[in-house]
Amino acid sequence: MYFQIKRIIGYMLGFILFYAPGALFTKAIFYLFGRDINEISIHSSCFRIQIEHLLDGKFFAMDIAFVSFLVVLGIISFFKGAIFCGKLCPAGASTEYLSRLIPTKYKINWSKYVDITPIRYGMLTGYMILPFFGGLLACNYCNFYLFDLFTNYFIWGYFISLTSTLIITTFVWVIILGLFTQGGRGYCNFLCPVGAVQNLIHALGCKFDFVSRINIDKTKCIGCQKCSKVCPMESIKIVQNKAQTNVYNCIICEECVYNCPVKAVSYGKREK
Repeated sequence: MYFQIKRIIGYMLGFILFYAPGALFTKAIFYLFGRDINEISIHSSCFRIQIEHLLDGKFFAMDIAFVSFLVVLGIISFFKGAIFCGKLCPAGASTEYLSRLIPTKYKINWSKYVDITPIRYGMLTGYMILPFFGGLLACNYCNFYLFDLFTNYFIWGYFISLTSTLIITTFVWVIILGLFTQGGRGYCNFLCPVGAVQNLIHALGCKFDFVSRINIDKTKCIGCQKCSKVCPMESIKIVQNKAQTNVYNCIICEECVYNCPVKAVSYGKREK
């Protein structure tokens, strides 16, 4: 219970850091670079826009304050993993926690039917190539933006005007890939470019011993599957009766760490 309270507090902190009227992270960066902090919106620190333009070169023509958001995210991802997703992003957390209201028998375990990793990075590739053909997806299927719209409506009563693509995204994000997906993070697994980029950077970082990552002590692991059942990203599999984690979609939520009955899973530097 204490661990879950910590996670919820983390997502509340993420809301304060990235969403108006708080947006403290955004305001700090803008203040540092002498930008006006009075007109900040959810788009002011959008990681998706920057990722969308990494290949077409427009990223390098962006304002330095805007570029700095992705630089900070990249540094944290290299050393700590995708903790923005696993500890701060309220959009991803909302469907994860809502899915716990649905009985397991009604939820899809996508890893049983498809290999998540190639789909995840195929979507990322398409997302980054589309600008070459005149297309843009940064806002059209963004759950981070949708979460902002819904919270503005429920908290401050702002009117929501949804486009057809956002309506479809809402249905896919909340219903199909949220409530009725094991772990509730199907959208994060298949469609989120921010998480995919973080994992790519962290996979590179994991080649070094000083970088923190999820460690599994196979001498302790009893293959009970508890870690794989609680993993919201379906990133842990049991292979030959031992747990095995996938660095390419792990969000460092540490559910596996705190739910392992024999303490075989830990988070930290590489164990010798």
